[in-house]
Amino acid sequence: MKIGSLEVGEVGLGAWQAGGGAWSVDFAELRRAYEYALDNGISFIDTAEVYGNGKSEEFVGDLVKNRPHVVVATKVAGFHWGRILKSAERSRSRLGRIDLLQFHWPPPIYVPICKVVRDLEKAVTSGLTAEIGVSNFDVALMEKAATCTKKYEIVSDQVEYNPLKRVAERLISLGRSRRFVVIAWSPLAKGAVVKENLGGDRARMVDPTIRRAHTPEGRRVVQTVRRIAESRGASPAAVVLAWHKAKGSYPIPGVKNVKQAAEVVEALKLNLTEQEVRQIDEASAVFNEGKLWPSFFRYVPGFLMKAAFYVAKI
Repeated sequence: MKIGSLEVGEVGLGAWQAGGGAWSVDFAELRRAYEYALDNGISFIDTAEVYGNGKSEEFVGDLVKNRPHVVVATKVAGFHWGRILKSAERSRSRLGRIDLLQFHWPPPIYVPICKVVRDLEKAVTSGLTAEIGVSNFDVALMEKAATCTKKYEIVSDQVEYNPLKRVAERLISLGRSRRFVVIAWSPLAKGAVVKENLGGDRARMVDPTIRRAHTPEGRRVVQTVRRIAESRGASPAAVVLAWHKAKGSYPIPGVKNVKQAAEVVEALKLNLTEQEVRQIDEASAVFNEGKLWPSFFRYVPGFLMKAAFYVAKI
């Protein structure tokens, strides 16, 4: 798969866990996990300036400095809508390079979308990044953003998408016609779609999608995934990531240990049949409604957004 001009394979990695913060991690094991993935076919890592207040970017930068084949993506915080170039410069200093620069979530309602897009374009012109994208933009915002571009295309939109939250499928359809890729964050619903016993990470405690796994409909999804995994001799995680491949999204799961990294690598070679994809679709059809991003968030002033994110220590 390509994201703009970037060759990324079919599955990548998301490095939120590498920031610590809302995740409890053993950083020595985390490094082993990422090294395993990057040395066995994974060639894309996504991070963000808010993950551990730059700690994740530093972790990723150290990993990729001797791996020039790895595509590096990061995200400018939504409250930094007025300083995209400065934020990108700081991120590049931690990462070494940026191949895909994304705007992390929609700006406050009083900020013109076109200002964000034009500043992203300036990041390309100034040599800070090769490609530009956004994150958590719904269909209406993506259509608006497309009208703002002058010289460079928006090549990606990173949103939550998994069998317990399928509202992004309209966006995937739009991406096919507008030539942008939907990057799926939380593609395994932070593990809820593949296992019952999750860790006590704060990131999981506040995620409403995880609660869906405990409903009768959610249990049906988990059971369907497990049944397919058993019949294929594959891990449930690999089955869900293969479902993403079939649906046309680009999944970027997080990993915390080598076992999870091996399941991500496993997904590279696993392809589901049409019948298997249909089984997961039918089991998860009830989760095809809702919103991609909380609309009220756009009414929060930027300075309050910034304070909230740093207090939360994501």
